[in-house]
Amino acid sequence: MDRVDCSSTTWRVKRTAGFTLVEVLVATVLLGLVASSSIWALTQANNYAIIARLYTGAQTAVQSRIDYLMTDSPFNPQSSQVGTTNEWAIGDTIQTVTIYSDPPDSQGHSNIVSGQMTTSVAKVTDATIAAGTDLNLYTAKVVVTYTFRGRNYRVQLNAMRASDV
Repeated sequence: MDRVDCSSTTWRVKRTAGFTLVEVLVATVLLGLVASSSIWALTQANNYAIIARLYTGAQTAVQSRIDYLMTDSPFNPQSSQVGTTNEWAIGDTIQTVTIYSDPPDSQGHSNIVSGQMTTSVAKVTDATIAAGTDLNLYTAKVVVTYTFRGRNYRVQLNAMRASDV
């Protein structure tokens, strides 16, 4: 309750403790700025996490393909048996791979990001230690390309393999 000072000819109303409207508005604006910048930072962090997750998925697909090629045995090009699955046949193989898929939502929809995997196998022609001695070296290059939000991404790994015998 306000008290009135009657001791002088001027009537004054003493102020009680509280905030003025300007102070409340300034505080609200500052809190709004902090909240909006925090939301923006979290959105950016989420975008970077999505891109990193997709890149990791592409790396895993490429590494799995390289591992599959490296474990194909027996690898004996001297006897024309280059692996048991004929994966080391010289040339290019193109296939579509799923890099990431979200779990389905309540309506059964899920976001799927897929890419194209290209496996290129070639025989190393200049791998000789002496004239006429062929080392039977083969190279494999596995490339996964995918597009996410209008941007192209590419992951590549190379491997080289010599005869098992």
